[in-house]
Amino acid sequence: MTVSIIIVTYNSARVIGACLESLAAECASGLAEAIVVDNASADDSVRVVRDRFPWATVIESGDNLGYSKGVNLGIQSARGRFLLILNPDTVVRRGTLRRLIDFVEKTPDAGIVGPKLVFHDGTVQLSCRRFYTFRVLIMRRTPLGKIVKNSKAVSDHLMLDFDHNTTREVDWLLGAAMFVRREAVDNVGMMDERFFLYFEDVDWCYRMKQRGLKVYYLADAVIEHGYKRESAQAVLNRSFAAHLVSLFRYYEKWNPVFYFLKRYREVLKVTLFLLLDLLAFNAAFFAAYGLRVLLADVFTNPIFSVRAYHRFLFFENLLFVFTFAFIGLYRIRRETRVAEELFTITRAIVVASVLLMTSTYLSQIRTYSRMVVVFMVPFAILFDGLLRAGVRRLHRRLLAYKVDLKRACVVGPRDAAREIEARLMKDDALGFDVVGVVDTAGQSDGILTGTLGPVENIERIVERYRIQHVVVLPHAVGEELLAELVALGRRRVIDVTVLTDYAGLVFHQARVADLQGRPVIFYPRDTRYLLDRFAKRALDLVFGIAFAVVSLPGYVLYSLYAFSRARKPFVYSQRLGARGKPLVVPVAGNGQPDGPSDFVNLPLFWLVVIGKMSIVGPYPLRPQDAEHVGRVGRFRFEMRPGVTGYWRMGPSRISRDDLLVQDTAYVQNWSLANDGKIILETVGHMIGGRQRVLEITTREAEGEERHAG
Repeated sequence: MTVSIIIVTYNSARVIGACLESLAAECASGLAEAIVVDNASADDSVRVVRDRFPWATVIESGDNLGYSKGVNLGIQSARGRFLLILNPDTVVRRGTLRRLIDFVEKTPDAGIVGPKLVFHDGTVQLSCRRFYTFRVLIMRRTPLGKIVKNSKAVSDHLMLDFDHNTTREVDWLLGAAMFVRREAVDNVGMMDERFFLYFEDVDWCYRMKQRGLKVYYLADAVIEHGYKRESAQAVLNRSFAAHLVSLFRYYEKWNPVFYFLKRYREVLKVTLFLLLDLLAFNAAFFAAYGLRVLLADVFTNPIFSVRAYHRFLFFENLLFVFTFAFIGLYRIRRETRVAEELFTITRAIVVASVLLMTSTYLSQIRTYSRMVVVFMVPFAILFDGLLRAGVRRLHRRLLAYKVDLKRACVVGPRDAAREIEARLMKDDALGFDVVGVVDTAGQSDGILTGTLGPVENIERIVERYRIQHVVVLPHAVGEELLAELVALGRRRVIDVTVLTDYAGLVFHQARVADLQGRPVIFYPRDTRYLLDRFAKRALDLVFGIAFAVVSLPGYVLYSLYAFSRARKPFVYSQRLGARGKPLVVPVAGNGQPDGPSDFVNLPLFWLVVIGKMSIVGPYPLRPQDAEHVGRVGRFRFEMRPGVTGYWRMGPSRISRDDLLVQDTAYVQNWSLANDGKIILETVGHMIGGRQRVLEITTREAEGEERHAG
C-alpha cells in the first residue's frame, strides 16, 4: 500500500460522498486505501460511507474525540508509506495523488507537503501561511482587524506576496489536506492530541521543522476544498471558543514567555500557596473568634473585642508562615499526595499554635483568648487543607487537558529511552510532555534515527525544544557528563532526574553523611522499630474491628442479594501471606477491578482481626509471582499483606515489576505516619471497591518463558 488516506468526519454526510468518489479510482487500483474515522456523527455519515463505498474502512470512535485524536486513530490503522490527511469537504482532482507521491520521493527532506487548495469555482485558497506573530493575532482575532485595513502583518502571515501557483517551502499548511511521509511521523510523532480543533496543523508543521524536516507547498497538485471556517464567522460561537483554547495551548507550549514562566514556576507556585495559606489562617481566626463569641456563656472570662487582635493577627500570620516554610510546605511538588500534605499541614499548624500560646506565658502578656487559638487549630487545618487540595485538584484537571505539562527529553540508548518515554507519557498525573530521545549510543543524525540528536548537543537541544526536564537512564552517561548535565540544569533552570539502580539504597532514615571527607550513606539504628511494629498490630486490631462492624450490615444485604440472584457473594483467591505462607483472600463479586465496596467484605476485615492481614501493607501476591520477587525483595514478606496500600493508587493497571518495586519501597520506608496517609488517600478506593489490575508485560512474559525453559 502506497498511500493511506485518512478522513475525519463529524456530521459530514452531505459532503463525504463527493470526497470518496474522487478517490475511488486510486483506491480501486491499489495505489491507496481510504480510512474514514467518524467522531460520533449525529447524521448519516457512517451509513453513507458503508452503503456507497464499501471499499473504505470505517472506524467509529463512539465519541467526538476532536480532529487530532481522530487523525491519530486513523494513522494507527494505516498501512501506507505515505499519509494523506483530508477534510471530508474536499475533492481530489485526477493526478493529484501521483504528483504528491513523486514530489516527496524526489525530495528527501520533505516531511509534509500541501497541495494547492481551490474553491469549487477554481479560486485559489490561501492555504500556506507564515507562523503567527503577536501582531497578527491581534489583527486576526480582535475587532481591531476590521478597523485597520490592509495590515502588512496580516498580509505577510497570509503570504499575499507569494504567487500561489508556484511551489516553495513554507512555514505551515492548513490541515484540510496534508501529505505526510510515514518516516516523518515515526520520528516526529503524530498530531498533538491536546489540540481538540485548530492549531494541530500549525503545531505539526512546527515540530517537523524543529527536527530538520521541511514543509512544502506543491502548486501542481490541486484539491478542491469547501472551506467553511466557522471560527472566523463570529466572536461568540463554539468554534471560535475552540480556536481560542487551541491558540492558548499552542502558545503555552511554544511561546518563550511561557517557557520562562514555567522554568521559574517555583516563584509563582510559592506566591500562590502563600496567599492561600494567609487566606486560610485569617479565615480560621475569624471562624474561631465567632465560635468563642457563640460560647461566651460557657467561659467565665470575657472575650476581647476583635479590634484588639490586630497585632495578634500580624504575629500569628508571621509565625504560621515561618513554621510552614521551616517544615517545607513551600517546596511545592506536583507529585505530593493530598494526604501527605494534610499530615504536614497539621504538624505545622499544631507547632505554630503551641509556639503562639507559649509566647504569651513568656512575655506575661495576655491580650487575647487562648481558646480562640485552640479553636483556630482545626479550622486552620480544615481551611488550608481544602484550599491546597482544591488547587491541586484543579492542576490535575489542567494536566488531564494537557496544560502546564513539563516538556522533557530522555537521555539514554534509543530503544531503552523510548520505552521510558512511553511510560512517562502514559500517566497524565505525572504531567510530562516528552519531546523525544537524546541518544547516548554514539553520534547519530536525529532525522534518520528518530532522536533529538546526540548527547553532545544536549544544551542546543534543551534550548531548541524548550526542555524543562531532563531524564537520564541508568548507566547512560559517565560521571563527567552527568556533572555537565547537572551544571546545565542549574544554568538553564531546568530539572534533571537520574534513574539509577542505587536509588533503592536510600530508604527510611538513611542520609548522606561525611566520613573523612568522603560521602557515605548512613543508616542509623531504629530503636523504635519493635515498638512501632507493636503499635501497627494494635492499630490493625482497632481498624479491623471498626471496619468489620461498619461492614456487617452491608455484608448481610449484599449476601442476601447475591443468593437471590443465584450467585456466590465471594470468590476466594490463593495468595501469599506473611513469611510467604499460603493465604486465602475473599473478594466480593466476580473479582473484577471495579467490584462491590470493600465494606461489604466482612471476611476480609476478619483476616485483619486475626492477624492474617494488615489494614495497610504490600500487595497480596499470587503464588506464581513469588519466584519473581528476587532476593532483595523477599523481606516484603516480613509484613502482612494489606487490605489497602500504595497498590490502590495511581493508574488502574500496573505491571508486576512496577508493583514489586513499589511494595519494596513501602516496606523499606514503612512508618505509622505513612500508613495513616495511605489510609486517608485510599479510603475512597475501599468504599468504591477500586482495585488495580496486575498486568504481565511482554518483557515479563519473556522472562517467565526463559525461567520455564
